[in-house]
Amino acid sequence: AESNVVIRSWGKIPEFDFEISNHLEISERLDILDFPRGSKISGRGFPVYKGQGAKLERSLINFMLDIQSNEHGYKEIFPPFLVNRDSMYGTGQLPKLQEDMYFCQLDDLFLIPTAEVPITNLHRDEILAPDKLPLKYCGYTACFRREAGSWGKETRGFLRVHQFNKVELVKIVPPETSYQ
Repeated sequence: AESNVVIRSWGKIPEFDFEISNHLEISERLDILDFPRGSKISGRGFPVYKGQGAKLERSLINFMLDIQSNEHGYKEIFPPFLVNRDSMYGTGQLPKLQEDMYFCQLDDLFLIPTAEVPITNLHRDEILAPDKLPLKYCGYTACFRREAGSWGKETRGFLRVHQFNKVELVKIVPPETSYQ
């Protein structure tokens, strides 16, 4: 912390007449997250969403899927949360990140680290006709990562969770328009 030097700042830093709470303190006060019980069930890094916290998480997922599919022309996809080895290689997850993945050895399947993996693999090993592009997909998945790293004051809460939810947008376009 002592090596972090502020180089510049912008805007007026708000001042409050009360003590600022972090997201863990707020979630505990509102009874919307339960990290201790998640640890009891699955181990450290697996939060339990409760009550309004569970409803908020589900509502945000639905909101994002609805916006993208209803207003922006994305086709909604609900892919598997387990994928094969080829799918992990196809998105560059393997071999580099294998140690950070959850692996089901008996079936040779991986729990996905991001919704991007199954969605981008929908068309793996296919040649797509240019007149069929762009393809626009949005999809929700739970995501699973070991998230190696320390567990302390700076990494408490959501910075090092092993399971989280994600809505992903994938747009398959011709290479010449990829930056647009």
